[in-house]
Amino acid sequence: MTSSISDTWLEQLKSSCAEASITCLDIIIDQAGGAPMLSSVLSVEPALPWQSLFTGLPEASAEDLAPLLVRVDLAQPLQRQWLKGLIQFLNNRSQLLVLASCWPFEVLAENLGQCLEARHAGRLGLLRYYDPRIFPLLFSHVLQVDQQQVLLRPALFWSWLDIDGEPRWLMGNPDRPPSPHNFTHIELSDVQLQAFACICDALQATEDLHEALPSDWSAQQRFDACCLALFEALQNGLSLTSERDSYLLGRLLGAGVSSSSDMRK
Repeated sequence: MTSSISDTWLEQLKSSCAEASITCLDIIIDQAGGAPMLSSVLSVEPALPWQSLFTGLPEASAEDLAPLLVRVDLAQPLQRQWLKGLIQFLNNRSQLLVLASCWPFEVLAENLGQCLEARHAGRLGLLRYYDPRIFPLLFSHVLQVDQQQVLLRPALFWSWLDIDGEPRWLMGNPDRPPSPHNFTHIELSDVQLQAFACICDALQATEDLHEALPSDWSAQQRFDACCLALFEALQNGLSLTSERDSYLLGRLLGAGVSSSSDMRK
């Protein structure tokens, strides 16, 4: 990533915070996508408030893989410089999801940690909403409107870099934090779980079918095209992974798939 891209996004984030009369941003770092980052977080002065979002979950012991929530005060030059360096270091690897929130840090951390668990058929599983490639598609293709509020309620806004390194934004719907004892996990239907599986399959298909996609498409366009074909397969009643994969290949190698602007957020 060039310094101009990181500078542009950081300036946009600062401007958005200024409009909201706040100075702090909350950063979710997906450590599973690269090297452990906790030592970097701990090196900053003044100290950065942080918490593993796996705290209290069965995955709590996986500290090096846990998503880290870190609060950065943009009014602190060293913290702001650290964030700039982090953006440049990650070099557009999809590991950084940003939100602005007025909630106390401890309350926000507990809530976002609870959001990591979703229920399906009576069982709890990990919902990787913090992957910025997946995050916008949860709102456009997976979660129902009332379910989206779980992630919109803490935020004035969410922001991330898409696969091409372009800043993207989603406005929140800020409200008071719920009592942690009244938190209700998202309940995913079979169709919703299959839609989520389509997104994960599209991530892999973008790599596996690189040669089948037009060479003049950007990385984001390729991912969008794979997602679009797999969502179409699901809508056509093709629920098995093998059926969706066959449909995807047919669309890409046959008539072709047009990149859809509707996929971009």
